[in-house]
Amino acid sequence: MLQITRQTEYAIRGLQELARRNGDAPVQLKSIARNCDVSEAFLAKIFQMLSQQHIVKSHRGVKGGFSLGRNPEEITLRDIVEVCEGGIALNHCLRDSNRCENADECNMTEAWEKAQAALVGALDQTRLADLL
Repeated sequence: MLQITRQTEYAIRGLQELARRNGDAPVQLKSIARNCDVSEAFLAKIFQMLSQQHIVKSHRGVKGGFSLGRNPEEITLRDIVEVCEGGIALNHCLRDSNRCENADECNMTEAWEKAQAALVGALDQTRLADLL
């Protein structure tokens, strides 16, 4: 079964919550986690990864927390999936690293490439703003 991980699902939930509250003030992680029914520790790990890619901003201090790093119209599901899943490859022959040595001669490579292009296209077309 092809399935995204909980990490990606929780990232999307957390980003939806941030986008709903999108204002100038950062939102505390505890509040986001509670409203999304997600472990605060797990969400902290996810948001740390998202902040490295400027999808969220981390704010330190007593009134710290997180805010969106970009406009919800500029954040695609592809952006989120690639950060949380470490890229998108439907089969090992499509990976950038550790690419299958038979990929160029294999009859299935083209079929996997078409399927992956369709998936990536759909993820690119869906923006965080669409999920609000």
